[in-house]
Amino acid sequence: MNGWAIFLASYCAVALVTFIPVGRAILKRVNLKEANFTFSHSPHFSEENRELFEQHYDRLKGTLVFWKNNAAKYGNFHHYCVAWTILGGISIPFLAQAITGDPFSKWSLTIVSAHVAVLYVSQKGFKVEQNYKSFRLGESEFYDLRRRLLDMPHKLGENESDQIKNYFEQVEAIRSDMRLREVDGIASFEDLRQAVQQSRNNDPTGNP
Repeated sequence: MNGWAIFLASYCAVALVTFIPVGRAILKRVNLKEANFTFSHSPHFSEENRELFEQHYDRLKGTLVFWKNNAAKYGNFHHYCVAWTILGGISIPFLAQAITGDPFSKWSLTIVSAHVAVLYVSQKGFKVEQNYKSFRLGESEFYDLRRRLLDMPHKLGENESDQIKNYFEQVEAIRSDMRLREVDGIASFEDLRQAVQQSRNNDPTGNP
């Protein structure tokens, strides 16, 4: 096996191995116990209101799991795309100059270029970075609000009634904002077409 064949096999192997965390994030269902903190022992609220908060949180669990799963999925894929787009993009000009009559050298350039192009189109067309930021920020906003209520309830109102009302209203505002972000994060055929066209324009090998 010559040097080009070794390079190509190594590149493909490393690309596949580093994709494993992305695949796990896509398949894994996040456990909310990892971010669990409850009102059950809070000294700031009556027993009746603590139960009210817990019931409200139980109804939100499905939404929070969805946000956390998507934040993990898009986050892992975003980092994978960034890392390999940079590495592949840097290596392509050198590979183009180093091509010989060996078919493995041509296949190396083709596969690296195709890998970078697919990642670039996926990143832009499916709005990977935008979705990662949206789900991560939505999740963070909710848990920051929950911590604020647990630690500094006076910031949400002067009494328990106002604190409950403001907390529920702010949670609903976060959910409404996230629904808009989710809709805006859905890829369209036009987004994909533009990403493909831009990928062709940026192709350092000069292919049409």
